[in-house]
Amino acid sequence: MGEPVNSSLEALQRLSAELESGDIVFPTSIDVSLRIRQALENPDINVNEVCRLVGAEPVLSAKALRLANSVAYNRSGNEITDVRTAVTRVGTEPIRMLTMSLIVRQMVDARADERLRVLTHDLWRHTIHVSALSYVIARRLSRLNADTAMFAGLVHEIGQFYLLARASAFPALLQREAELGGLMFSFSQSVGRAVLESLKVPEQVIAAVDAPMFEGAVVPPRSLGDVLFLAESMAAFPNPFTTLSPEEDGLLADAATSDIDNETLEAVVAESKEEIDSIIATLQI
Repeated sequence: MGEPVNSSLEALQRLSAELESGDIVFPTSIDVSLRIRQALENPDINVNEVCRLVGAEPVLSAKALRLANSVAYNRSGNEITDVRTAVTRVGTEPIRMLTMSLIVRQMVDARADERLRVLTHDLWRHTIHVSALSYVIARRLSRLNADTAMFAGLVHEIGQFYLLARASAFPALLQREAELGGLMFSFSQSVGRAVLESLKVPEQVIAAVDAPMFEGAVVPPRSLGDVLFLAESMAAFPNPFTTLSPEEDGLLADAATSDIDNETLEAVVAESKEEIDSIIATLQI
């Protein structure tokens, strides 16, 4: 292994040591979103306070309105135009998810190196597709909470986003882009757990994100880990940092869906296309 790779490993190890000490460093642009996220974690928060918090953040307000008007949450088609009705319609859990999507998106926009612009946005595109598919899979093929599944899909690669957002402090990470994928996958899981724990994400979600992705899923899915595995396998856009070849990716997808006929899977995705597209559109803004 060459010197640049050793430097990258050393940088990642130093970053891991920071995280183990509880030193989570987010871009300053995320401060407001983090405060909203923290406030929403109060179990005694009332709808008036939620509406005030959401209304004070323009992007979060737009996301809440768009989600409330999406096919997934507004089957009547009657347009919702105010934050209070939107919050009442979707509930507090999806608002927490939207706040987290704002945090992740701000990490995307805080990338330090322009060379990673395409990779970072490809990772975001992959993430929101997995999140939308997780919602549909949980709702259509299981008794799991679909909102929780959507949240898990949204944060399942947060370790990689954090590494990218912090890359400016560790320039050695960017010296050898050819090895970047392997380094990301080697360290992003432990980094992701540290970030999720710092954000007080429920252990059920952290466990799902931590679940091994190569053991195959149970269909119908019995856990959030199963849902994430299926959503990853069905996502139209792969993780840009994957170390798998297209052939290996195909084998993984076959393994994930071997217990359910393709006809059923295709039908579930086709019938839910409008829902999937509406969730993706909400998260993209």
